[in-house]
Amino acid sequence: MICFSRFKCPALPFLTAAILLLAPATLPAFPQPSLSIGSGNITGANYAVSSAIAKIFNRKCADYGMRIATASSQGSVADVDSVAEGKAAFGIAPIVMLQRAAQGVGPWKGKARKELRAVLGLHMETVTIVAAADREIKQIGDLKGKRVNIGAPGSIDYEYGAILLQLSGVNPADATLSEHPVALASELLQKNDIDAYVYMVGHPNLSVLEASSGKRKVLLVPLDKPLIEQVTAGNPLLLPADVPTNFYPGLEHHGSVPTIGVRAVLFTRADMAEETVYRLVREVMTNFDLLRRQHPVLQGLTPRDAAGVTAIPLHPGAERYFREVGLTP
Repeated sequence: MICFSRFKCPALPFLTAAILLLAPATLPAFPQPSLSIGSGNITGANYAVSSAIAKIFNRKCADYGMRIATASSQGSVADVDSVAEGKAAFGIAPIVMLQRAAQGVGPWKGKARKELRAVLGLHMETVTIVAAADREIKQIGDLKGKRVNIGAPGSIDYEYGAILLQLSGVNPADATLSEHPVALASELLQKNDIDAYVYMVGHPNLSVLEASSGKRKVLLVPLDKPLIEQVTAGNPLLLPADVPTNFYPGLEHHGSVPTIGVRAVLFTRADMAEETVYRLVREVMTNFDLLRRQHPVLQGLTPRDAAGVTAIPLHPGAERYFREVGLTP
């Protein structure tokens, strides 16, 4: 993974390394029972991060008598519901979605998920708008009259894609909106079936790399400063951010791409065994440098970030570990 940190890898090694990272968590048939992590689609950073967590924990699977397995899903809403309903042991979702689920708003209106508990703060996810260079899309308002994929219902791409378009004056009637899973979006863009797509994701990302490596030239669309200020002022969990372009040498333009970001969080249910969560957090935190080397999206993560989740309660197992090492009171 050293080559990632220098940001000079060509596309093929990036894809190969990512595939190798994902493989350990998806191997079949182990004698130990598995606890799954719902992790979104396979092109996203959540899936890679989930595999990194599983890789670290599973080095002790014989001692603990269980394994961690990565499971793909339809997105954050699906992951929240799967964990809340006991279909998955853990999930990874942006903290804003977990907060909304706990409050019973948005997709969870009338069915608040108050049993959710945070385990670890993880990487930052950023709103990323990938657009075809031949469609003259320089800012989000230029999506009027275009074919835009906003992701599958139940994903954070869908939630924030629709909101940001409306805040930018692009109403549903102003554009042709599609709801394909974002894992398909790069192919649809290269086939000229869409002109742009919205993706809330950590970087580097396989979908964006694939889109930027095709014959049809693409660029990343910045958010306007007033829009960034409006969105982040209304929710302290959303932060100004920049999409890194140095991971994607095939982009039409490079340089700063202003946007908004939110921290992803590993979460579980309140009734998950305290010792299981404690062991998972301990393995990750005592191998923190190894975790950060697994994927470039984790390189900026700090122990304080991992322990500093406040929008939903920490699980007692996580709280116990962070208290022992002095990261929480």
